[in-house]
Amino acid sequence: MISQEETKQKNKLFVIWYGFLALSIIIVVWLFLFNSYFENKIQNLEENIWKYNTSIKKLQENKWVQVYTLLEENKKLVESLEKKSKINNFIYNIRELQNSYTIIFKWFNYSNWVISTSVFVPFNINMTAANRVSYFIKSYREDKNSLFDLDFINTFNWNDNMTFNVNFKLK
Repeated sequence: MISQEETKQKNKLFVIWYGFLALSIIIVVWLFLFNSYFENKIQNLEENIWKYNTSIKKLQENKWVQVYTLLEENKKLVESLEKKSKINNFIYNIRELQNSYTIIFKWFNYSNWVISTSVFVPFNINMTAANRVSYFIKSYREDKNSLFDLDFINTFNWNDNMTFNVNFKLK
């Protein structure tokens, strides 16, 4: 005969086993539902991504959007080219240099972002022409706000008058 004690133990084991089985079934069902929920969410997100990609492709085919995109990608280049094409600013700056340093620019050539010109400083008895030229070269190169960089001066004539060629490179 089976004792009451053994019966209680077997009943406890069955309860534990059935509890474990029920818990396992609950977990499996919960995981199944959880997985279904997230699969549905993922599917909705993939559909949205597809719709957005289609919209983006349609927008990219629009010529105005293409132009805008090109301008944005090349914004710095366009700004640089715009700055370098303002010849009236260059002429004004050269005139200001003549007035500031009391020197004369005889001609003006602008090509490949470089202004080439010839500087003429008339003779005077006090020898201030040499001082003006020296001051012009030194102070213009040190000027942080100048529109140009003053290139190396590789020709220089000094008879009665001083003449030399300069190249100004746009900053």
